[in-house]
Parts: sequence; C-alpha cells; structure tokens
Amino acid sequence: MKSKLTEKREKGILGVAAVFFFLLYLSLCFNNNVWTDEAFTIELLKSDMSGIVQGTASDVHPPLYYLITKCFTYVLGDSLLALKLVSIVPMILCMTWGACMIRRRFGFRAALLFDFFLGAIPCTMEYAVQIRMYSWAIFFITFMGLWAYEAYAENRWLYFAGVAVTSTAAAYTHYFAFVSAIWIYGFLFLALVFTSGKRKGLVKWLVSVLASLVCYVPWMPYMKIQVKGVSRSYWIEEITGKTVKEFFPFLFDMDIPWTTAVWLIILAVGIAFAVYRVCKKEKREGIFALLCLATPVLTAVTGVVMSSLIRPIFIVRYLLPCMGLVALFLAVSLGKYLDRLTFPALLLFLFCAVLTDYGQSVYREYEWTHTKETEEFLAENVKEGDIIAYNYESYKLIYDYYWNDEEKVVWQDIDLDSAEYRTIWLLDTIYWPTPTDEYLAQHGWQREYMGNYGIEHNDFKIYKITRTEAEAL
Repeated sequence: MKSKLTEKREKGILGVAAVFFFLLYLSLCFNNNVWTDEAFTIELLKSDMSGIVQGTASDVHPPLYYLITKCFTYVLGDSLLALKLVSIVPMILCMTWGACMIRRRFGFRAALLFDFFLGAIPCTMEYAVQIRMYSWAIFFITFMGLWAYEAYAENRWLYFAGVAVTSTAAAYTHYFAFVSAIWIYGFLFLALVFTSGKRKGLVKWLVSVLASLVCYVPWMPYMKIQVKGVSRSYWIEEITGKTVKEFFPFLFDMDIPWTTAVWLIILAVGIAFAVYRVCKKEKREGIFALLCLATPVLTAVTGVVMSSLIRPIFIVRYLLPCMGLVALFLAVSLGKYLDRLTFPALLLFLFCAVLTDYGQSVYREYEWTHTKETEEFLAENVKEGDIIAYNYESYKLIYDYYWNDEEKVVWQDIDLDSAEYRTIWLLDTIYWPTPTDEYLAQHGWQREYMGNYGIEHNDFKIYKITRTEAEAL
C-alpha cells in the first residue's frame, strides 16, 4: 500500500504535467488564423441551438461538438480565443481525470506516460487548439475505453452507464468516433463472453448498447440524409496504397528526420511489452493494451473498406479520436516494466518530442501563415467602390470571416462587360483557372500581380484588376 504522502506527491506531479500542457496549448491560441472548417464552425455558432442542429444536418458531421461550444459561448463569449479554449478543455480533462483513473488502475508511471504520450504524438497538439470536434472526440473515445475496462473488471452498473454515455457522445461528435465506439463495444462483448466468471456482465452490456441506440435514434434520420448525400458526391479522393502509407507521417511525423520511424519503433516495442504481459499471466492488462491499439487500426480498416464499397469517405484525420487510446496503449504496455534508467530516459525523449512539436506548432500558428500580411494589404488597398473576388467558392466562409463588411463575389459570376466596379481584387487560387491577360483585354480590363498571400492553409495570389485606359475614358 502506498502512503498518503506518496499518493499526494504522485497526484501533484500529474497536476503539474496537466498545467504544463495547458500552458503550451494556451500559448498557441493568441492569433487570428482560421481555416475552412473552423470558419464553418464560427459561422454555424451564430445560430441558436435549433439552427445549429439544422445546419449540422445539412453538413456531414453530427451536432454535439457545436452544441457544447455554443453552451461555452454563453459564459466565455464567442471570441476566437474563447472558441479555442473550448477545444483545450477535453485534452486537459484527459490529462487530469483520465490520468487519475489510469494511476489508480495501472500505476503512477502509466498515468504520467499517458499524459506525455498524448501530448507528444505530433498530430494532437495541432488539433488540440483548433475550433473543431477532434479534441472532444479524443476525450469521449478515451474515456469509453477506460470505462469499458472498469465495466469488465468491476461489473458495476456505474461503469456500464459510463460506457453508454461516452459511446453516445462519441457518436454524436464524429462518425468515425462512432465507428471506434462500435469496436470498443465489440471488444467488451468478447471479453465478457470469453472470460470465466464475466458472462454475468452481458446483461449490463446489452442494456448499455440499447441505451446508446435509443439515445441515438433522434439523429438517425439526419444521418441517413447525410449518408445519401455523401454517397452521391464527396470531396475526398480515392484511397490508394500511397494514401495509406501517408497515414503514419500525418499522425507521427515532425520536422526531424526519421521521427515517423522512431514512433513506429516505439509502437512495436509497446506491442512486444503488451504480449509479454499476456505471457506473464497479466492477461487482463496486456490484452487491454492491445485492444486500445486495435481500435484505431480497425477504425482505419473500416474506413478504407467503406471507401472501397461506397465512395472515398475516409481520411487519416478521422483517426484523431483514437489518439488517446494510442497513448493509453503505450502507457499501459510500457509503464510497468521500465526500470529506473529507461523510465526517465523515455520521459526525457517524450519531453523533447513535446517541445519539438510545440516549436512546429508555434511556427504554424504564428509565422507560417500570411494571414496578418493579407489583412493589412487589403485593409490598406481596398477602397470604397472596389470589390473582392475569389475563384474558389469553398473558401467563401473564410473570406466572410475576415472581410465581412466588404463586398465579395465569386469570379465566375462577374460579367466583365457590365461590371460597375472600379477595381477588382482577385484572390486567385490554384483550384481554378486564372483569367489571362488576353481574356481580360478582350473585355477592356487589365491586371497587375500584387504578390503571394494566404489565410492559414489557403494560399492565393492577389491580382489588381482595373479598366484599361481606353475603357476608363
């Protein structure tokens, strides 16, 4: 038994780790950068609760994240900083509440490793501060996994209720979080069936599943409409062998050579340790760790298969809800058998990985984008009577966010022969043919290249298009 002083010290260290990550995430929020999906979130949050549900129903995602964020705005306001803070909340909950659950069940080392693995996996820091649903999906799927283990171990209604709540919340947050939740339910069912003395938990499992289904019934008509819409047309490209190979760099790559390979080695070592635990008669812990890793793997397989049977609907970003389980797999499999030398060495590696990823995130949030320069250029040059034109309609939400007061129009809708604009400022992307000098001259216009600019992920050239001298006279 641990002394109260030891337990207090361990909880204090976990608390310090959570504060450390909170400060890192918070420092990434003081900017004015949004990309297309974030602009959609901001626009949708202007609606009331009913409008959010209807607006989400016409999109391709469930509504829970938007409803949660809307509730936060009543307290925090709707500034960009406030919206980013909403995304940090579930990450810190994982690193506090989740880490305490892990410490109680798997030990202090596993809990501390979980915090640092979750923070060090390169893809998590970027999406922890985005105005999207991914951090909340991480929270729901991670806690569903933890409560599924507790339900298996303790056979208490409380934990099965926790599984039902988190699975339903995951399904209402992202459809591939829904897929992950189905796999976790399946693993829990198999564990109860094939473990001696655990079959009495099957009744509670069934009640939990039925409760989740009943709670999801109100959304099913909207889900059906969305599935039909996606099956007819969707923006995701065909999944190939090259696409699958790029899954790993997206999740684990940093701006350091061989980092993806290093993470794959760590995963392989984690698998070996998990198998070793199974062989050492610690089957419960070893199998649980392996199932944590199996969930993202099988979620990806499901996405690839569905993309082959229907149409491409899966991208690697949809694995983000499972990243908490990946961190949990590594923490549980490695936490017990690391000695006094290798445990600090692994923590040091993870700490360095966090700082490296943080450096990349600072660059991405504050220096990589041309947002500030673009805002300053247009504020200085766009005069009354001018118009901002853009030739890629999908960026409309971004342009509306940054230049809500200026008149904007899709380039393809402009009739140059009858246009009454004095000057057209064209935001020209690579996704649509650029109007040529010859074409413009035929209609009495000329263009001047003003430079390369952009907003967050979206780069474009700016052209100043004016009447030719003959037309101006």
